[in-house]
Amino acid sequence: MVLEDIVGPDTRLYAKSEWGPAGPLWPALSFSQPGIANRFGGIYTRGRDLVITVGTANPKDTLDPAHRQRLMSIVDVAPNIIVATGELVEPETWRRAQQTHPGRWKLSMPIVRCWTFSEFPEAKVCMPATYQWFANPTKRGRPIPVENADRETLLALELTAIDIPPYVERRLHTIPEDQLLNQDLTRLVGNITNSVARAGTDRTGVYPERSSLNFSDLFKLLNDLWRKQQGRCGLCNGRIVPGEENPVLQMSADRIGSTNKAYNAENVHLTHVGCNLAKSSASLEEWGEFLEVLRGTRDQDNSLVQRGT
Repeated sequence: MVLEDIVGPDTRLYAKSEWGPAGPLWPALSFSQPGIANRFGGIYTRGRDLVITVGTANPKDTLDPAHRQRLMSIVDVAPNIIVATGELVEPETWRRAQQTHPGRWKLSMPIVRCWTFSEFPEAKVCMPATYQWFANPTKRGRPIPVENADRETLLALELTAIDIPPYVERRLHTIPEDQLLNQDLTRLVGNITNSVARAGTDRTGVYPERSSLNFSDLFKLLNDLWRKQQGRCGLCNGRIVPGEENPVLQMSADRIGSTNKAYNAENVHLTHVGCNLAKSSASLEEWGEFLEVLRGTRDQDNSLVQRGT
């Protein structure tokens, strides 16, 4: 089998640096920055496009000399699914990766099809026009479109198909198919985990203490809340639109009890950013009174009597 056998006329090829070949132990295309993963997910099409993984030149990252600066794998991924890498990678492999490179490659897209290049050909020989972009610091960690000048040489390279573990396919069924929804949920999880990570650290004042579930459990919680709330704001009951561009109408995760610093099933609902900001530290009862005034449904005179004024 050669690359041409799996490439269609409209296939877009990308190249991305990785520490080692993809396969049963690492069935994931991994990213250290959520923004890069989300942007790539927005342009990649599963079943049509493919990503070539290239070993880095750094011996601390790519341990096997046979993989350094070489074409290792070519993969098809599920771009609308961005999950914690530890949920996809073999546990011992992930533990070792985090021991040597703590905090890196935290997010991944599951690999759904995978092949390895025979004898790991040199990147600078087989795709020189594309590989020169790897030296550009602004491209670090990003999938790079393969230059047309390299395509003919790449299509003739021999491949070997690699089986992906069955649990990866089962994992896909727990993630929303809506790409924009998945990106919004991933953004919220990132915001929450960052907030929790800096809790108690110094600034002008001190960041408030927070607690949360781990990435995967928090993602599942927010996904479950989305279905339970039927895509509506937990404060105003208006629709939340995934991918909304208006910043005050975008999705937000609000702690129901502001004095409870935990992000868990009992204390979180999905809201509009604007509703979350407006509610601030108010209780749900106080928020309800505000909505009544805003909508003109509250009896102001009766409210004043009840308050003894």
